[in-house]
Parts: sequence; C-alpha cells; structure tokens
Amino acid sequence: MNMDEKLFDLSFLEQMDDTGFLVEIITLYLHDTEIDLLEMKQTLNDGNIDAVSKTAHKLKSSTGMIQANTLFAILQNIEAIAKAGSDIPRLNELVQDAGKQFDQLRAPLQLHLKQLQSAA
Repeated sequence: MNMDEKLFDLSFLEQMDDTGFLVEIITLYLHDTEIDLLEMKQTLNDGNIDAVSKTAHKLKSSTGMIQANTLFAILQNIEAIAKAGSDIPRLNELVQDAGKQFDQLRAPLQLHLKQLQSAA
C-alpha cells in the first residue's frame, strides 16, 4: 500500500456534524466487521460460497461508508469471485487479505473513536 493512501476517510460522515452518530457508526463497524469477517472465513471453510458472497456484499456497504477503499476493493473481488464460484484458492487468499486489511484498520479506527469520545 502506498504510504500516502489513507486506510479510511470519515470526512463524509464528519460533515453531518454529529459526534454521537459518528461514534456509534465506528463502534458498530468495528464490532460487526470483525464478526462478519470470521463468519465469512467459516462459511468459506464450510464450502458455502453463496454465504461468502452475501457477507462480502454486506461488508461493502459499511466499509464504503467509512471509505476504507483498500478493504472495499478486496470485498468487491470476494463478492465477484464467490458469485462466479470458480476460483476457490483465490477466494481463500482474498478472505485472508480482507482480515489482514481489517487488522490494519482496527487500531487507527479505535484511536479515532477514543479521540471523538474524549472530545464529546
């Protein structure tokens, strides 16, 4: 990843000028995304490719909201490959990549969340 590339961009949500809402969005994103990524990994291991596609689609919405573009692109690829059902080894790689990318997002998002909470 390019060092100039942002992991996420909350400027769209910050324009609403509602710190409580932003805190809620980030809190839910951190909680739900972790669960959904684990579920996606499990459903892939179970061979339920349709569920992988649906979970990737669901994650794209919330990930797009915080403009985590690298993770969003990975999720787009997961959804497309899962819908095609053709390249399971690549799907495994991408699901792993999604988890790693979320791991990179987690700490900076948690820090931003703490800053918002202390400013409120």
